[in-house]
Amino acid sequence: MASATKEKLIKKKEKEEQLQSKSLGNFHNLELLCKADDRQKKTLEKIIKQKPDLARSLNIYADGVKYYIARQQQRDKLLAGKDIPLMEVSEEELSQPTLPLITTNRQMIRQNKFDILSPRLLSESQENQNKRYINPNNYTPFANRSKLTIPALNPTLNYNRDRNLPKLKFNYYVGSGNNGELVKRILQKREQYWTAVPQSFQYKHFIWQQSYFGMDFNRLTPSESNYVRVMYNFFEFHKNITSKTGLSQSLLQYYNNIERTFDIIPLVFIFNFKTQDWVRDVQQFTEFYQTNNPLGQTNMKTSLEFDFYLSNLAGTKVNYNGIKTYKLQETLMSKSQYLWLLKPADWNRGEGVHVFSTLEEVEALIKSYYYGKGNYECKEFVIQKYIERPLLLSGRKFDIRCWVLISQDMQYFLFKEAYIRTSGTTFSLDNKDRYIHLTNNAVQKNAQNYGQFEDGNQLSLKRFQQLLDSQQETVYNFRKEGWPVIKDVVKITMNSTRLNKRNRKYGMQLLGYDFMIDENLKLWLIEVNANPCLEESSNLLKMLIPRMLDDAFQLTLDKVFTPEVIHGQLSPKYKVDEYEDQENMWEPLGFCN
Repeated sequence: MASATKEKLIKKKEKEEQLQSKSLGNFHNLELLCKADDRQKKTLEKIIKQKPDLARSLNIYADGVKYYIARQQQRDKLLAGKDIPLMEVSEEELSQPTLPLITTNRQMIRQNKFDILSPRLLSESQENQNKRYINPNNYTPFANRSKLTIPALNPTLNYNRDRNLPKLKFNYYVGSGNNGELVKRILQKREQYWTAVPQSFQYKHFIWQQSYFGMDFNRLTPSESNYVRVMYNFFEFHKNITSKTGLSQSLLQYYNNIERTFDIIPLVFIFNFKTQDWVRDVQQFTEFYQTNNPLGQTNMKTSLEFDFYLSNLAGTKVNYNGIKTYKLQETLMSKSQYLWLLKPADWNRGEGVHVFSTLEEVEALIKSYYYGKGNYECKEFVIQKYIERPLLLSGRKFDIRCWVLISQDMQYFLFKEAYIRTSGTTFSLDNKDRYIHLTNNAVQKNAQNYGQFEDGNQLSLKRFQQLLDSQQETVYNFRKEGWPVIKDVVKITMNSTRLNKRNRKYGMQLLGYDFMIDENLKLWLIEVNANPCLEESSNLLKMLIPRMLDDAFQLTLDKVFTPEVIHGQLSPKYKVDEYEDQENMWEPLGFCN
């Protein structure tokens, strides 16, 4: 009895091994799915042995991928004029030689059934026509054969390329947030070549998200076939200039000079409590704060006291030599106040930004964020000197938002139009209300007087110049004096670091540069935004942003995936006052390092 049971177990095991071996042997797409990764191959082999039915499903999936790529390769040949129109045919059928002329009607009909081109299908045989018209009373199949004209099987084929090309489309996914619906509308203009897919869809050629988290930059590799390419709207190392700490560190390393760095951006100190250098950095700021305090308070707190964990992580090697002797520019100081800004390092849209004047205030703020203030928790901060004497418009503070584009070729462009963001409240150093000091729309739209003076608290550059001209004490031509400085600053930031250290293909990114002008008409770079706001919060932005995005995609997306198509001729065109419809409004400035 035991022997019989043992034999059954042995036979069952042998049957399972045969099934596993057969499944693995039939799995012929291992190389395609795993590429050159031996570890993945071994893992997949193990899974298939445990689940033999999986092999068939994976084969179907991989065969579909190969068919998809093959169709694109055939399409590329056709576009180059090197191939015949594509239909649902196999490679063997495409390789068949051109058939000779047919000498009999029956042979012609038989061949037409298998002819891949099938120039015409006979509704009735030529022989039936002969029977009616040549000899209807005494029909002989071969009578008067020499008089018949048999058409060639493969005549010259005329076809319309736009109509007859296979309708293979690229797939795009646009994430939610930051007016993603507008991005979708721009891409829908290209619906002949592009189709929207959900996030769960595996094959996405272009991904537009509000954050680069979850993006696998290893997929950005060069490929001759357009249908294998993948494009993201972020570069892997964009935070080298788009984070508040990254921008100052990149400029400090680029110049290796305190004076030149803080002639572009206002003076910055970095507190990174995740590294072992934070004690030294806090001490540097405290000493500078005390030394340069024009108010000379003696009864105020003179040091910052934190009991945070001393990390063993090495800090960033940034040269702050000379900070003790650095003199603040006069527009950063006033006689009545001594204001600084606290900014969480990686936050945007004005979140966590506070104006402070005493060490007690900044110490309390840092502790609250370090231990988690509400839903926020932060371990890295920027302390930046506030511009206490800014240029004002009708007594209110403003800044300038410019758009910069980096293409897949690492060429960068500046959009020819920018816009002014204003505060709706009269400027005052005595009031630390954030609606006075922060002019970005994410903050101002919550103010009670939002839109009271300007539509969406925003101005065009033309209207901005008119207001400057109306202020008799200000003589300043922004286009001639300020715009060239903005171009120079953009070039400096692009040269200060490498945003594409690993030479990925194909990336692109839209950046938002924020500038301020002080009362001496000096331009200051405040920050660079990795994900600039695309909300159409005014009639001005409803005109500018769609054109800006469409022209940006012409320089990036269209060149990577559909270079043979002239998208500038598509309609409707997004019109911008004083610019031609066919003009691309992105001005090239240079190439990144």
